Amino acid sequence: MKSLICRFNNVLGCFLMLLTGVFFAGCTEDISTDNFAIATEETASDYFANNPEKYSSIKAIFDRVRLGNADNASSLTSVLSSRGNYTIFAPNNDAVAAYLQTLGLASVGQMSYEQAQLVANSCIIDNKDDSPYETSDFPTPGTFLLSNLNDRLLSCSFESEEEGDSYYLINGTSRVLSSDHEVSNAMIHEVDAVIAPSSESLADMIGSAGNMKIMTYLLQQTSWADSLVQDRDVEYEEEDHDETYTQSGVPGTFQVAQRRYIGFTAFVEPDEVYAQEWGIQLSTDAEGNVSNWDEVMQIISQRCEAVYGTEDHDDLTSPDNAVNRFVAYHLLYGRMAYDRFVSHYNEYNYMYGDKRNPQTQQMPTNVWDYYTTMGKYRGLIKITQVGDAGFEHDLDHKIYVNRFSVYNNGRDGDYSEVGVTDPGILISAANGEYDNNAQNGFYYPINKILLYDETTRSRLGGERIRIDAATMLPELATNNNRGGEYTRFPNGYFDNILNESNDTRILYLSSAWSPDGSSWNDFQGDELMFTGLYDIVLRIPPVPKDGTYELRMGVSLNSMRGMVQIYFGDDPLRLSPVGLPFDQRQTVSESNPEIPWVADVEDNAVNAENEKNLRNMGYLKGPQYFMMTNGKADTPVRQRGGDYAAIRRIITVANLQADKTYYFRFKSALRKTDAQFFMDYFEYVPTQIYNGPQPEDIW
Repeated sequence: MKSLICRFNNVLGCFLMLLTGVFFAGCTEDISTDNFAIATEETASDYFANNPEKYSSIKAIFDRVRLGNADNASSLTSVLSSRGNYTIFAPNNDAVAAYLQTLGLASVGQMSYEQAQLVANSCIIDNKDDSPYETSDFPTPGTFLLSNLNDRLLSCSFESEEEGDSYYLINGTSRVLSSDHEVSNAMIHEVDAVIAPSSESLADMIGSAGNMKIMTYLLQQTSWADSLVQDRDVEYEEEDHDETYTQSGVPGTFQVAQRRYIGFTAFVEPDEVYAQEWGIQLSTDAEGNVSNWDEVMQIISQRCEAVYGTEDHDDLTSPDNAVNRFVAYHLLYGRMAYDRFVSHYNEYNYMYGDKRNPQTQQMPTNVWDYYTTMGKYRGLIKITQVGDAGFEHDLDHKIYVNRFSVYNNGRDGDYSEVGVTDPGILISAANGEYDNNAQNGFYYPINKILLYDETTRSRLGGERIRIDAATMLPELATNNNRGGEYTRFPNGYFDNILNESNDTRILYLSSAWSPDGSSWNDFQGDELMFTGLYDIVLRIPPVPKDGTYELRMGVSLNSMRGMVQIYFGDDPLRLSPVGLPFDQRQTVSESNPEIPWVADVEDNAVNAENEKNLRNMGYLKGPQYFMMTNGKADTPVRQRGGDYAAIRRIITVANLQADKTYYFRFKSALRKTDAQFFMDYFEYVPTQIYNGPQPEDIW
């Protein structure tokens, strides 16, 4: 990942690659005072030198730590005297002294280089060409969009004390004492504790939490703890990758992914939840060890078998075992920060403000997405963030697992939440005094026991399931690409994309980084694009319940697209074609009989008839739920035709089973090396929705 940009004479450039302290040699760092030094304005390095009573310790660390491991790499002090835009959470001298005490050291000079490097790189964010983070930009609660120099996301919350004082807390440990000290190349915030994110694995971090003994034991006994350890694909990172890529017909430059982190997310019931719901009480011996695990496991097994069956009753490590399946439904692939569970961009009436740092204070409607759980029996989890007009009228915008809402979804409605059939399970952003930001993921406390029972399956299977394609690729979240720069991913990067042809090019585009973001129609403001003589297989999320589903995909057509043959089935090597090749170069207009799109009018009866005609040709208008990505939230995509049209293509209708894995194959039907295949979102729509007694809503 590009972390710091070297600028040479305003023309030449190269990138320093920083990956958890490992230097990827792509250019030689040679900072020239002519090109970089700022003689007339105070820099970050000057600021620390001019305030030794507060910052002599962190300055000594910056003096010592180099930007990378090359012999001629510059110190961070030199880097912070250069032009740039850095956010620095600088620990004061007392904070560094307290941290040294935890290491059993008396001075900065006694720190190992690795210890000093962790402290230095953890407190700096390179904002690249954007302005550094001021306190007004802090996400609360949430994580900063850009990672620090150790490629770790830093969390932020706004805390209040009983006496009324309020403050920002960074990464759950470091209180901001004074803020917004602006210098020529940085914004500096003083903190009272060193920021040093844990290097523990996710399973170990859950085990370190004193209030999560039961889940810790279950992870160990089912062997799922062993699956939550990996954090990097070292083989990928040792390969040579180009730094940038350009695509004919697409403005802008794509960064090529240089790293491939591996991450996970866990939802965890604290022990008190098991006590409240299942009556489980832990007994401990004189050393504080739990002494009644046999009794505890008997209760848990009975509860789980009532939902998941009794197969392999005596083998907790079997993927067919009920307890094993219970634990698996708590786990997701992907390192999901709390405020990234849903993506705010163009939902109905939402005005996001700064495209690269969307506002999170005014959210008119709920936002949700669906995630696939781990294990042999992959399940579906729905994550919903409640908007301003939520049923409880709670402006805290809380986030829930498997919340099922009733909406004002008439043609003249606003899609506000007017009720719930199930309020869902509340997700907490943090776990009190215990850290939840592990080296390879996050865990989140939940306030009810999470089960994939028939009630949950039926509710999920009774609604239209709309899943963003980017959510189906958890590597995007793990590597902090979602909503970020234009990126090209080499073949084999994504676990859910299989059998790519050698000529396939996989690209990710985000409206936030687009040269022309105002013209976008994409759901949640991003898309995947496949170019060249592409041929890919996509593993898709499971359906929650057996039944007949209409499968759709969001499409945006223009002359740069190609023609694609779509295949579908449950064997990735033997998929069957569905329909004729789909020409994505067509014009969406009333004059095209293949896609008879007609703009909405005031007469809803006329609109319904026009939509019926469109559906008869295998298409639907885009949902009323999302708007043009132009920051104004004033034009639903369904009201724009021509080159701006965003419509839905019906792929097929199929009888699907909940415990089977299904795949799409997308293959270019043209011998055209620059043809584009656009992928945005998919919909699974059960029979009772698309062909029920009441017409499907337009949202």
